[in-house]
Amino acid sequence: MIYLVTGTPDSGKSAAAEELAVRTDDPRKIYLATMKVLDEAGRKRVAKHRKQREGKGFVTIEREFGILRVLEMIEMPSETTVLLECVSNLVGNEMHDNPDRRSPLRSAASPEEFAEEIAEEIRELAVSVHNAVIVTNEFEGGRETYDAETGLYVELLHMVNVRISAFADLKCDLLTGRKILNAGKGERV
Repeated sequence: MIYLVTGTPDSGKSAAAEELAVRTDDPRKIYLATMKVLDEAGRKRVAKHRKQREGKGFVTIEREFGILRVLEMIEMPSETTVLLECVSNLVGNEMHDNPDRRSPLRSAASPEEFAEEIAEEIRELAVSVHNAVIVTNEFEGGRETYDAETGLYVELLHMVNVRISAFADLKCDLLTGRKILNAGKGERV
């Protein structure tokens, strides 16, 4: 099962995603952390998240980009839930820091190619394990609302999110409180 949890920053996505991951009853739970810690605020956020998932049985793997390499670390994928926290960090890291990624920021890669590659890697990870819980942000306003680089990031994240929505089995939108079952087919719960 592939779950997608969306919302704005600080909307409770992490807690909701952890609850979904715990409910899967898989004996192995991986918390795939993608945040690049840059300052004290980042360290506090990481500490808060670690405290929040304490005692829930997660093994934390930190990977800022190149998430498919995590599959090499999973002994029994058919008994594993991976919680990917979060796509918004992953997109920013892939955009700025992955030397192996063609990014619209650093090369002639199109936004569509970039978004497709990131979404495909997330899909490949998700279908390789028993359950995947994917956390992402949505930002209000379009690309024109922000400076050029931030606008490009917001656009890329949205494009990746749309692609993930197409293959997710259940989408939980904390903005609206809606849960959509078989999101790609449009069936609603």
